Amino acid sequence: MLSQLDNKNIIEQQKNKKSHDNNFTMKLIQAGITYKEYTEARLLFALIGIIIMSVLPFFFSLIVGVISVIVGVLAIIFGGEIYLYIAKSERVDKINRDLGVFLDLVNVILESGGSLKNAFFEVSKRSAGIIDPELIKEISILEYEMTNYSTKVAYENLKTRVDSRDIDKIVDFLILSEETGIGVKNIFTMQSEEMRKERFYQIKGKVNTLNMYLMLIIFLFVLPALGAFIVFPIMAGKITMGI
Repeated sequence: MLSQLDNKNIIEQQKNKKSHDNNFTMKLIQAGITYKEYTEARLLFALIGIIIMSVLPFFFSLIVGVISVIVGVLAIIFGGEIYLYIAKSERVDKINRDLGVFLDLVNVILESGGSLKNAFFEVSKRSAGIIDPELIKEISILEYEMTNYSTKVAYENLKTRVDSRDIDKIVDFLILSEETGIGVKNIFTMQSEEMRKERFYQIKGKVNTLNMYLMLIIFLFVLPALGAFIVFPIMAGKITMGI
C-alpha cells in the first residue's frame, strides 16, 4: 500500500501526462522535485545570472566581461533546464547505487516462496535505512500499480519515471519473464553481481582519475616549489661566496 501522499500525486501526474502529453510534468517526476522547487531554482539561477552580468564586467577585461554576460544570459534562460538535469542525474545515481541490494532482498523473499509482487511490497515496507528513499518510493509505486493496473503497464511506467539504463534492463527482464514464464531469481542474481562489478569499476576509475589530478598538481606546483626551495639557497650561497 502507498502510505505517502507524494507517491499518490506522482501516480495522478503520470495519468495526466498520458491524457495531456504534459512532458514538463514528466520531467519534474523524473527529477523528483515539485513545481515550487523548480520555480525557486529558476529564480536562483536568474539571480546568479544577473549578478554575473552586473558585477564581473566592471572588474575584468572586455573579453571576460563579454563571456560573463553570455554566461549570465544562459543562466537566466536555461537555469530551469539545468536544475532539472542536475536533479534528475542525482536521483538516478541514488536509485542505481542501491539496485544491487534491492535485487538481493527481492531474491531472499522469492527463495522463501513469496511472489514477486509480495517481494516488492515487503522490500518497500521493511528496507528503510537499507536502500535509498527514492528507490523505496519507486518500489512502492510499482507495487501499487501492479495491484491496480496490468503488470506490463506498471513496468513501463517505472521505466518512464526513472529513465535509467539499469532500471530499463531490469524491467525488460521482468517483462520477458512474464511473457515467457522464465523465473527471475537467477536473472536478478546475475544483474546484482553485474551492478556490483560496474560500481566497483566506476569507483576504481574515479580513484585513477583522482590520482592523475594529484600527479598533475605535484608536477605543476609542488615539484617546482621544492626545486626553488633547494636551488635558490644554493645560488644565494654561490653569490655570497663569490663576493
